[in-house]
Order: sequence, then structure tokens, then C-alpha cells
Amino acid sequence: MAGRMTLGIVKPDAVAKSHLGNIIAHLESAGWKVRAGRLVRLAKAEAEAFYEVHRGRPFYSELVEFMSSGPCFPMALEKDDAVAAFRAAIGATDPAEAAAGTVRRLYAESKGRNAVHGSDSDENAAREIGFFFPERERAGLWG
Repeated sequence: MAGRMTLGIVKPDAVAKSHLGNIIAHLESAGWKVRAGRLVRLAKAEAEAFYEVHRGRPFYSELVEFMSSGPCFPMALEKDDAVAAFRAAIGATDPAEAAAGTVRRLYAESKGRNAVHGSDSDENAAREIGFFFPERERAGLWG
């Protein structure tokens, strides 16, 4: 899985604005393969656990509240050099700074409501995919 898989999450803001299909289509047209995905509504405790690495940072509480405010769509994505490629595809955290044609430039509202989450390392991608897609669900989806 290292190097070829990453986790992306279409966040509650983008799901609420009916951008989910457009975002998936945008990614697939750029060569991404969606290997697993599901619409979920995170409980506050689940959002806290998922974003544990950010506990203590000024934005943590707001992020947890936002991510548990409505449905989101986590997905396991496959492509060569997946983490770096996905971060390039989604653009800068602040959509005003994101490159033209990136997901955040196209669909994000603001730095805090930025449409998508992307793993920041291969190690975190593996952990994050495991958070949403247990081993039994991943069997046979990829090598």
C-alpha cells in the first residue's frame, strides 16, 4: 500500500453543497482510482480520535465540531506517489491560495471549510485508511 494509496475525505461543507459527485469525477478524470468509500457522519468522539494528532492546536476544537457537523465521504484512493499527488490535486488549505483547477480552488468555501482532507504522509495514509476501512473491508480491493 505504501506510496500508491492515500485517504481523501470530502468534508461536510462540500457534501452539503452537493459537490461530492463533482469532486469524485474530478479526481477520476485525473487518473485516481477510488478503491473504497462511504458516506458517514462522524460522532464527535470519532472526529476527536481521527484528528488526535492536532489536539492542542488552536484549530482542533473547531475542526472536530465541523467534521462532526454533517455527513462526509472518506475514500481510499490509488495512484502513483499518492500522498504527494493528492495534495497537489486538492491544492493549498486556503482556497484563495490554491492553484487553478485544484479541488479546493473549485469547491472550498474558506480555509476552515476547505472541502477535502488529504493524508500528509504514507504512514498517516495507512493509519487513516485503517480508521475508516478495517482490514476485512480492504481485502481484495488492492494489492
